[in-house]
Amino acid sequence: MRLYKMELYKICSKRIFYFSALAALAILLLYFWSFVFAAESTVNGVRYTGYQAVKQDREITRAFQGELTDQKVTQIIEKYGFPSGVRDDYNVFLDRNYLNQFIMKGFSDGYFHGADNYHVGTLTYPIAETALGMACAATGKTLILAYSYGWQVFTEVLQVGCVLGMALVLFAVSPVFSEESAVNTRQILFTTKEGLTRDIAAKIAAGLTVAVGVYAVIVLLDFVLVWCVFGLDGLDCFYSQVMDELHFISAWNNYDNAEMDYMRDFIVYYIGACFLGFVETGAIALYFSAHFKSVFQSIVASAMALLVPLLLFMLSSLEGVLFILCQAYLLVLLGIVLMCFIPDTIDRRLSFIARTLCFVLPLAAAYFLRRLFIFYAALPEWLVMRAMYSDWGVFRKGFGWVPLVIFALAVVASIVFIVGSGKKYRRL
Repeated sequence: MRLYKMELYKICSKRIFYFSALAALAILLLYFWSFVFAAESTVNGVRYTGYQAVKQDREITRAFQGELTDQKVTQIIEKYGFPSGVRDDYNVFLDRNYLNQFIMKGFSDGYFHGADNYHVGTLTYPIAETALGMACAATGKTLILAYSYGWQVFTEVLQVGCVLGMALVLFAVSPVFSEESAVNTRQILFTTKEGLTRDIAAKIAAGLTVAVGVYAVIVLLDFVLVWCVFGLDGLDCFYSQVMDELHFISAWNNYDNAEMDYMRDFIVYYIGACFLGFVETGAIALYFSAHFKSVFQSIVASAMALLVPLLLFMLSSLEGVLFILCQAYLLVLLGIVLMCFIPDTIDRRLSFIARTLCFVLPLAAAYFLRRLFIFYAALPEWLVMRAMYSDWGVFRKGFGWVPLVIFALAVVASIVFIVGSGKKYRRL
């Protein structure tokens, strides 16, 4: 425990950690505040902005909260009317509020696709004739109306917070092993009474604690901010309803897809996926920290490990060589890490064959399975993308095991990186 506390203090006491954490926190707070600042609501001819707009939207929605019926749809339009105000430099109706905008998008003939492409609503449709109504009838689920905008803000802020937090974890954890090698104190540490094994275990535990701790702070801060400003209503609403994707409801698989999932299911998934992303980020940083004797090199290598596959994916087509490389990236990286497990005492030829197989087999697996499994989705940068939830929805019919295998691959990769970091550090 003493070694663990010392290692944790070494990570958290550095100025770069303090300044990076403060910078990430400031950006996160500003990003959250942008949602509050941009809020607008027009109620009975009075236009509200900022926090007052949020309060008004929450108040007017409370009167209609619960199961949405045709009667409520009619009452909302009778009371607040359809949005109609347009301005060239605005990409939404000016005189909207949370209720009449929701009714217009999902239950009327009105739409807004731009200042030169819009139609002011003139009538409402029966809920049963709308895409959302037909989806509810097919799935047997109840359509709930609530002020759920807070959960949309929560997920958007969490996604940005995860990107900032992963960068902070790389800066904080990458020096854990490489710093000792850079200042030539590694051998001294190994001769202490705690020994080699305890020292490595303490470093790994401290690095993972920082990764998990950073994530916990981001989630809790995001949760508290949303709770205080927007409220936490809407967990029983549908994913498409909360994420403003009413025009993308698909009848595929008899509406059993991500768009018709309850928001609470998505929140549980997303929090878990982001957690795995942070653990894997910390594990990758630990491995490259043990692989290099320079702090700068370990930070750059850890950052490239996350950025290169994302760049390959952005530049690739689904049939191109770059996509195959993107698919193979994680498996090849794991194969390289597994080379650390090959004993130095075996014959050189056997060692060469084993190391070659560690590289070739993952590459071959990625090539032949590239159309059957999305290996890249187990990388941290994809785990924290909320849009992956909709993409994974296409696997439900006949391939429901795909998300579970992706999570399992992320867990296995994290374990391999963690154990490999200890193996690599012993051999330096």
